[in-house]
Amino acid sequence: MFLRRWTLRQQLTILTVLFLSFSGLALWLVIQLFESLEGTVIARNQRELASANTRLIKLFWESRLNHTQMSDQRLNKSLRDLSTDALANFPRVEGGFYLLQHDQLMGYAFPTHGGPVPKTDIPPVERNSIVQLTRQATSQGLPQELVLQPKLDILILRADPLPLWGSVWTMKRIPRPEDEQPKILSGLIVLGILIVGVWTFAIAVQLHQGMGRLQHSLKAMEANPQEQIPPLPAEMGLLGAAINTMQSRRQDLEQRLRRVERLASLGQLVAGVAHEVRNPLASMRLNLQYTERQLQKQEINHLPIASLLEQVERLESLVQRLLYFDHNLQETPTVTSLETITQESIALLRLQADECGVELIYQPPPQPLPQIPLRQRELGQVLVNLILNAIQASPKGEQVIVGVGQGDSFTQTLQRERYLVAWVEDRGKGLSATEKEQIFVPFYSTKPEGTGLGLAISHEIVTRNAGYINVESQPGCTRFSIFLPVCHEDITCNGEDSDS
Repeated sequence: MFLRRWTLRQQLTILTVLFLSFSGLALWLVIQLFESLEGTVIARNQRELASANTRLIKLFWESRLNHTQMSDQRLNKSLRDLSTDALANFPRVEGGFYLLQHDQLMGYAFPTHGGPVPKTDIPPVERNSIVQLTRQATSQGLPQELVLQPKLDILILRADPLPLWGSVWTMKRIPRPEDEQPKILSGLIVLGILIVGVWTFAIAVQLHQGMGRLQHSLKAMEANPQEQIPPLPAEMGLLGAAINTMQSRRQDLEQRLRRVERLASLGQLVAGVAHEVRNPLASMRLNLQYTERQLQKQEINHLPIASLLEQVERLESLVQRLLYFDHNLQETPTVTSLETITQESIALLRLQADECGVELIYQPPPQPLPQIPLRQRELGQVLVNLILNAIQASPKGEQVIVGVGQGDSFTQTLQRERYLVAWVEDRGKGLSATEKEQIFVPFYSTKPEGTGLGLAISHEIVTRNAGYINVESQPGCTRFSIFLPVCHEDITCNGEDSDS
């Protein structure tokens, strides 16, 4: 529980300090092990020599030799037999006796030598050391040990007192190559600890710096939504890129939501005005028709009654278009395919595209689209409006591409949802940032003769179908995309009713 009180940066700092401390301790322990490894081997062999000396002393007392009545040659042979018998079970151990009365080494044997002939000569290099060690054990009456470490082997000597007689001694050579493997292993362990320590420290430093930069960037992004997290190394970079993507999507969704709210308010106002204007227009049209008939009876034809009726018809057409913003006059959805609606809209405008010198191309979906409840007439009007705008915006000889498909998009709560998509792409001059912001506002138009209601009505219709319109534009390419959810509210999903 107490870890939750610390930030990730604090925990990484503590982890780094602890790891460095434990790595130093482990390194010290390995070094101590490395230094004591050779001593462990020496101690084990010293215990072996002590056992061999005990065996020599035991056999000597059991033999009950009387050296005063034996010649030196016979005495040496008897003692050699005792040494051979005592040291036969101690590999690589050689030894013998030191007799105080004769003041010389006798009974030398090396039964495990392994040579073609028995070894009977005391090694000349170590002879003086053996004599000194046995004399010291005899005079002091205490066991004596000596470890010699020449370049090739480690030599261990031990002498134990033989009361009234002198002492016994043994010697063993330990080849140094036997210790190379533990040293190499210990060295590899030390090297591994150092590598892991340096690597972990580098990762901790990298995470510490990355978290600092990420935290700073998030604060800047909170103050200014347009800020972006700069590129970061390793997984921090992936995290920063994901946050940037989510921030961009959130801004896009917020902008889309503001647009919908603004258009909804304007739509309600426009629909209310249209309802109020509709009745006076109908009365004006009836009165003008009555006046026209009366004037025709009196053969008065110079008054512009027909022109006035034509203007009233235009106003009524405009009012009828404005009534698309009235949610009470919605078309009932029918089960159909977006692909069918798109193909019908293309067929209606193919002749006009040919007259404008623009090639109208249809891109079918890779797989058949599901049939879901859609407002076929209203969505057809949306596609006709978008295709017509694309034709009018395209220079002669260019193409207008219309396609449909399926994909994933994000809702206003950043939840992924399946959508049907229809898009219209042209090769016109493109839209400026201001035009993209205002393109769906009623009565805003980039064409001198436009009313500014086509895209506003299209947006209202798509929103009414729980979808949205996305605009991507740059010089030479503009794409309007309609996103319609596969499942929403009472709509059938994948051939199953939503209430099942």
